[in-house]
Amino acid sequence: MKTILDRCIESLALMTFLIYLQVGNMATRADWLLPYLLASGIGLGATVYILRRGILLNRLLLGVTLYFCSGLLGLLVEWDWLNDLYGTLGAVAMLGWIFLTGVFTGGLSPYGFLGVRSPGYFSIVQSSGLLLIACAIATVTAWYFMHNKLLGEWVPFIFLFSMRSLLLQLHRRLLRTSAAAG
Repeated sequence: MKTILDRCIESLALMTFLIYLQVGNMATRADWLLPYLLASGIGLGATVYILRRGILLNRLLLGVTLYFCSGLLGLLVEWDWLNDLYGTLGAVAMLGWIFLTGVFTGGLSPYGFLGVRSPGYFSIVQSSGLLLIACAIATVTAWYFMHNKLLGEWVPFIFLFSMRSLLLQLHRRLLRTSAAAG
């Protein structure tokens, strides 16, 4: 059975990063080390915790963790070009990592991009494809409205996480209906 910690631990890395960006002074390269370090550490710790509990990872938040780890790596090995790119792209870079995670998990994991153990309303391949299309739409929208905080950051992430939630609800509804009928 999932505990409240199981339900929220994966989002702690993103929450920590966003809070730090709001309260911290991010004027220099060195200022980015601590938020990337904290978010990467929390994200990797949460991933290990979730895997040890036998729970399927939220692939969207796994992509976010990979974004943090790549940003930390860029800072540690002094790849200023990477962090400059992330600074220019903003939310597009994070959504790009989520999209890449979707491509790999959709193609290599038996649970797909959605992260379900069995087919539901859609097959695992179909639900992965739908979530990947939603991710592509969110990424393109974030790129197109890159300098608009609402349309370039908030709306794409809300859309993507809402689509994931909708697909999971459809999946669960069919499983409940099947269990009640059987």
